[in-house]
Amino acid sequence: MSQALVVGGSLGGLTAALVLRDLGWDVDVLERSAVPLQDRGAGIVAHPTTVRYLVERAGKAIGDIGVPASRLRYLGDDGSVAHEQPCAYRFASYFELYQGLLDAFGIERYHLSKQLAHLDNRGDEVVLSLADGQMLTADLVVCADGIHSTGRAILVPEAQPRYAGYVAWRGTVERDELSGGTASILGDAITYRILPHGHLLTYPIPGADGSVLCNWLWYRNVSPGDHLNSLLTDRNGLRAELTVPPGSVQTRHLKELHSSADVELPPPLTELVRRTAEPFIQVIVDLEVPQMAFGRTCLIGDAAFVLRPHIGAGTAKAADDAWQLGNAVLDTAGRQVPLRLKGWETQQLPAARQAMERARAVGQSVQFEGTWRVGDPAPFGLHAAGDSALPVDLWQKGIPNARAVGPRRSA
Repeated sequence: MSQALVVGGSLGGLTAALVLRDLGWDVDVLERSAVPLQDRGAGIVAHPTTVRYLVERAGKAIGDIGVPASRLRYLGDDGSVAHEQPCAYRFASYFELYQGLLDAFGIERYHLSKQLAHLDNRGDEVVLSLADGQMLTADLVVCADGIHSTGRAILVPEAQPRYAGYVAWRGTVERDELSGGTASILGDAITYRILPHGHLLTYPIPGADGSVLCNWLWYRNVSPGDHLNSLLTDRNGLRAELTVPPGSVQTRHLKELHSSADVELPPPLTELVRRTAEPFIQVIVDLEVPQMAFGRTCLIGDAAFVLRPHIGAGTAKAADDAWQLGNAVLDTAGRQVPLRLKGWETQQLPAARQAMERARAVGQSVQFEGTWRVGDPAPFGLHAAGDSALPVDLWQKGIPNARAVGPRRSA
């Protein structure tokens, strides 16, 4: 039986591990965290590829994943609806997707506190060295260890995040905690407010015990320099690289956020921002690698390409990498893995570059160029805007045309 090691146990890593295991591979997942991953306070567009494993092989119905958003709205200066049109998206929480995939994989081969230190492609195998001194070998190594990928740092150290010129303030509020008027306006909608140099987006995601949260992102331009450095310096004086987590943003910056909301946002969105207990900051970056396959090792998801959030395709891209990897190594002998990975790379690299360019173009349009107009359709999608939609009539039918996307469970 061929041995695969998946470095990184988040959504992309778990999907890759499950797909490979279903093909008959012997799979272990190596997660650097000491504890199972926690809810990261963010919503995820439930793209068909993202939820495919849960629907096809874990017995979930699409209608049981996340919460629906059936309207796309733009708000005007006074908070009234300036434009509205129907849409058909679902938004999930990170935790429900992670827990569903982890339940499917199980914890026996999901190893915590396993930090990659080095890897060596030796032709007929890959040798992994872990920070605890353990040495492992495999026929295939999948690096799915995210934006802070150790695998990428080893294989392509020159690939570094490039600051896009703006940050996203983020947060969630329980819908029941909002005033009746604000809750009614936001409802089950994707809601945008376009600003002269930025925008705010909010949409519903599932919370604990059946509650619904309003998840929001306010994209604000911040030039490199002293202000950005101050913004990213937490309450303990430590300068964050990419995220200042909830509870760590300096109080003075929270006060500035509230003051800016009072001036720049319509009343419903001001309320949303002010009612958020602990907003956090995400630095918006671009990151890409020149190649994804290295002998018997590959990079998937954010380990290879970090997309700006505007098209809601980061998790879908990781899942697509995983499913297409399954296609690539289907019915392959161990010696053919490097060749199959190169074929997989030939397909996935152009797709990733196209998605990255779309996400970058959306960001430039709304943050700097002022060409995104009220009424423009939501840009969510992996291969094209709109391909993240999950119409109601699919909620009990599964993913259409899934057979063309990746391998089925082997007998």
